[in-house]
Amino acid sequence: MLDMAFQLLAFFILTFRPPTAETHIDLHLPATPAALPSAPRGVARPTSRNVDVDLENDVLIRAEADDLGDLKSLRLGEAPVDDLAQLGQRLRRYVELLGTRPLRVRLIADDRLLYEPAARIIAVCSSSGVAAVRLAPPGTGP
Repeated sequence: MLDMAFQLLAFFILTFRPPTAETHIDLHLPATPAALPSAPRGVARPTSRNVDVDLENDVLIRAEADDLGDLKSLRLGEAPVDDLAQLGQRLRRYVELLGTRPLRVRLIADDRLLYEPAARIIAVCSSSGVAAVRLAPPGTGP
């Protein structure tokens, strides 16, 4: 009886695979535009990973959610943004103005925001040529 318990224990220990793929979110932005169906297309260009520390390169995006978790309001810096298309246009203009310097975005999302709207914001950033998107907890400022 005891040997059967040890065999079952050994079986479960040896065959157990922790679900790391389900809990891991890869936040490295692709060099090509993201594959979301309604994501606006833009020119994404890969940038070097050794970026200089320059405050002009950092942009803050705040995303607020309604009670259901949908995107309620979006702000680029302190300016309100109507929708994701306008956010993409502004980010593309900013990337053009920076020239060769990489643009980095810090995304401050509401705790209630669903994953899909957050993924769409990250996809818009990626397709606009943003070099890196960092996630910041709500309540943090510039």
